[in-house]
Amino acid sequence: MGKLMFYEVSNQYINYLKLFESKIPNINYDKNNKFVCGVVLSVDGFDYFAPISSFSKQQKTNILIKNSNGETISSIRFSFMIPIPKNEIKIKNFSKEEYKYRRLLLEEWQYCNSIKDKIISKANYIYKRYNSGYDKTLIKNCCDFKLLEEKCLEYQSYLQPIEEVAATKKIEDRDIEKENKNKNDWEIER
Repeated sequence: MGKLMFYEVSNQYINYLKLFESKIPNINYDKNNKFVCGVVLSVDGFDYFAPISSFSKQQKTNILIKNSNGETISSIRFSFMIPIPKNEIKIKNFSKEEYKYRRLLLEEWQYCNSIKDKIISKANYIYKRYNSGYDKTLIKNCCDFKLLEEKCLEYQSYLQPIEEVAATKKIEDRDIEKENKNKNDWEIER
């Protein structure tokens, strides 16, 4: 595995998952949208990504991210990690951000890569511990990973009717446009 990267997830995919799992965090905020770090775990063909959060209290299901002065600046939250298909994610472009925020992102990214093995180990631990069913606190506080995997697989079939409706609408719009053009041409000839 190469370096960890920060990614933006499509709103459509997050909204889809929220239909089935209420613990999925919001990704849209007034100033800066939430993004994820990954791949933190690969299991059974699923690539998992964990959100980076401003939450700065140590918990069993997170790792605190520190700046160069050793101060906590954010965290990576494994309780909310999700499997994401490759076509629903894109690498976060730091250069599009304001200078101050870009510096923060870079510091977070560098720190995450400096503790990459710890991040991957923690993701694996949380995933296995949750799925064992023994830790009631994790079950209460984590997303249902197996349910998310099932919904991730079903996502393509969920999209198909949406894409078919969009394609049909395009054809209908094109037919209406053509009909209007023909009507206008006919009226001009009269």
